[in-house]
Formats: sequence, C-alpha cells, structure tokens
Amino acid sequence: MHHLVPLASEIGVIATEMGTDGSARVILPFTPSFARPGGSISGPALMAMADVAMFAGINGKLGWTPMAMTSNQNTTFLKPPKLEGLVAEATPLRFGRRLVVYTVAVFNESAPDVIVAHVTGSYALPV
Repeated sequence: MHHLVPLASEIGVIATEMGTDGSARVILPFTPSFARPGGSISGPALMAMADVAMFAGINGKLGWTPMAMTSNQNTTFLKPPKLEGLVAEATPLRFGRRLVVYTVAVFNESAPDVIVAHVTGSYALPV
C-alpha cells in the first residue's frame, strides 16, 4: 500500500489489520516531527493517519482499490494525544456500491481505553 500512498510511507503509518468486513487498524509510531507546542501530536498527522485507516479498510474488503477517494472527513479532537505512538481503528458504518462511510477511533498505544480523537469520513468508490 505504501508505494501508491506516498504520504503513508512518508509519515510512517503501518496497517496492522485490514479486515474483509472493511475494518482496519493502523499504527503511527511517534517521531519528534509530530510534536507540537504544548506536548501533543499535531492534528494533521492524526488526520492523515485516520484517512489511511479508512483507505486500508476499503482495500481489505475490496482488494486493491487505488481510485477510492476521500470525499469527506470530520475530526473531533477529544483530548491531546501523548507524545507516543497512536493507533487508529476504522469501522465501516455503511459499505455501499459507490460510497463508504466510516467512524475511526484514535488513541495512544499506552491507553487504548482513552479515545483522543473521533473521526467520521466517507470514501467515494470508483464506478
């Protein structure tokens, strides 16, 4: 997946699970370049990670689908993430022929019971 999603490779997102039901789990190992003032991880890194999680879920269910495109993403930051690795778990709410709607929970590796961001998003599938 990394060779066709250069950003995933660039920031280090790793897909650890890609379910046939469209779910996915990705990790984002911590790197100091993600740190922001105040001692948390930058929002853009977290949002990119969530986007890759949704894309990984689509590819887990459909096989390689490079033309699936993000059509919407909304991120609610609930708590500043600690300066450590993050995990994102993507769950499809609706998997249609042309549109997939997701919810993504993002949390620190050391605190899986504390969601730091909730993401909803949708992907348009190729015709």
